[in-house]
Amino acid sequence: MRSKQVDVSVIEHFRVRITNLNTTCAGASRYDLVCASATACLVAIVLVLLDEHRYMTLAIPAVLFAVFAIVRPRAASLSLLPLGLLISIAFEWGFSGDLDASQATAAVVTACVAIVTAGVSMRWLSGQFRLCVDHLLIGGLGALVMASYLAPSVVMPSWMNANSLVDSHHFPGLLVCLLMLAITLAVRPKPAHILQLFVWSSVAVAVFAFSRGLYGGNNRLYTEVYYSTWLGIIEGPAVVVCIGLAYVRRTPLWLAPAAICLACVIASGSRAGMLAAVVGVTFFLMTGRTGFLRVLYMLVLGLGAVMILRYGGSAEDLLAPLRAGSSIDSSDMHRTGLMTSSLQLIAQHPLRGVGYGNLVDMIDISYGPRTGAHNDYIRLAAENGLPALVLFLVLVFRGVRSRQQGDLGVIRALVVSCLVWIGTDVALPHPVISVHFWIPLACLLAARVERGRADAVARSGAPA
Repeated sequence: MRSKQVDVSVIEHFRVRITNLNTTCAGASRYDLVCASATACLVAIVLVLLDEHRYMTLAIPAVLFAVFAIVRPRAASLSLLPLGLLISIAFEWGFSGDLDASQATAAVVTACVAIVTAGVSMRWLSGQFRLCVDHLLIGGLGALVMASYLAPSVVMPSWMNANSLVDSHHFPGLLVCLLMLAITLAVRPKPAHILQLFVWSSVAVAVFAFSRGLYGGNNRLYTEVYYSTWLGIIEGPAVVVCIGLAYVRRTPLWLAPAAICLACVIASGSRAGMLAAVVGVTFFLMTGRTGFLRVLYMLVLGLGAVMILRYGGSAEDLLAPLRAGSSIDSSDMHRTGLMTSSLQLIAQHPLRGVGYGNLVDMIDISYGPRTGAHNDYIRLAAENGLPALVLFLVLVFRGVRSRQQGDLGVIRALVVSCLVWIGTDVALPHPVISVHFWIPLACLLAARVERGRADAVARSGAPA
């Protein structure tokens, strides 16, 4: 009788833990959320104020952030999300001249990731945080990327990589992103905190783009630091999250930020952003539905697309209604040639790849200044080898394979939405633009670990 009571109490204890991980912030402490938001704002303000003191742009924010990371490592890891998405606003607003905003923002986020890693490591040594199997996979992928970076199988001419350490193509941003994934997985932040920070950061980016952005010759919205494509891959997944929150929380007010983000996607002319929004929303609405409802959803979507295509529209009109047709045709032609060359390089160097960052240089020789294969799956395999791509896909599969409910279900749809733009762009290794993929993926992996530990303890009948 005693053993049976212990088993019931253990199962109930971990059921409550999983429920708390999967629910909203109601009844839970908002201290981490407030600290993360305040820290992101403080660092951005300091950067703006230090416009005329370039050498201090990293020193003072780093000191402030270091104190915060040591005291509140979980909140510090959360703050990486708004910092990554909004730090570009601080640089465009507060800096001028020849400063490369893309490299500067990557440097700021890299410094913050390193500081949070130090804070989390101190807590890990004291036993507060624990590692899991997914950390081994992350470490294996990081080792492959590091080997590709330090000892590439293809050595480029010295005149091409003389400035490789400051070239954004050669900056090992993917290692920074993997480190971000590892520390977020260790601290296990609340899904609701991630969703709120992402939504309101995306809304801030959209408002900033509309207020200070320009429209190029191809009728696409952009700013100095937020390129049209980047706006799309940020705002498209944000639309998914807003619609998911409106459904999960039964609060139609979330459709207001969804409208702002969707307007920014349309104005940017980003087909990747629009496709990510459509796929993410469809995935969320179909998850957990019966076979009949799934078929009904697909029929409605298919019928709508056929009607538009039948009466004067095109696939480009669906994904980028305001974008000039000549721009789309030119982009498609370039992407086809770049992907073909990248696939040929994978066939020639399947195990080790051509070396981290070398794909861009090798394509530049043939096609002029480009940005790689316009497909991060192909780029990952071409530069680091097929084993690196396999490890990455295994991590993603472990995160999204299990059906989730509540806020975790929205997080899952967000990650699936990001998987779409990963196949159409080259922003995955950039710790600023891809932060809204890595942190939610870590949240899904953490939920899987928590569920596995709960099941193991429940089976063993050990007391909590």
